[in-house]
Amino acid sequence: MQTYEITGKHITFGIGTELKLSESQAESRATSLKRKGKDIFEVTEPVQFKRGEKITISPESLTKALLENFKEISEKKSDGNKVEVPTEYPCIQHTGFGKYNVYDAEKNLLTPKPIKKDEAEKIFTELTKKTEPDDNANEDEENPEKKQSDNGTDNAS
Repeated sequence: MQTYEITGKHITFGIGTELKLSESQAESRATSLKRKGKDIFEVTEPVQFKRGEKITISPESLTKALLENFKEISEKKSDGNKVEVPTEYPCIQHTGFGKYNVYDAEKNLLTPKPIKKDEAEKIFTELTKKTEPDDNANEDEENPEKKQSDNGTDNAS
């Protein structure tokens, strides 16, 4: 579900629509709603909301015509609106409004401030090129030990 602010004069939702509403919003429309959860309601009779009201609804329930009367509001997270950090490194992280951060394999932030996507992809590509040879170098370091043991076996034969 996504939270929206109504920007049109008013919006009417039809029967069967599920909405997440505040208690005060639900109270004033109690005869037209059926409670489905703590703050989730199903519309049983058409209900209206006026400009400035905030509602939460599944985006799939909205038509393009209805979307023109809404402004999307980002949900605040319970962890203080902290940006979700990716789990696989190195990586590019979208921070919003076409801006990105780049992280290296050690989870260090490489960009002092969010940058454009093409710049982030360029840094990421260079970073992955650097890390791949390092991985091969580590394999080469391990391989000489194996080669020595192989050579030792060959010498014993």
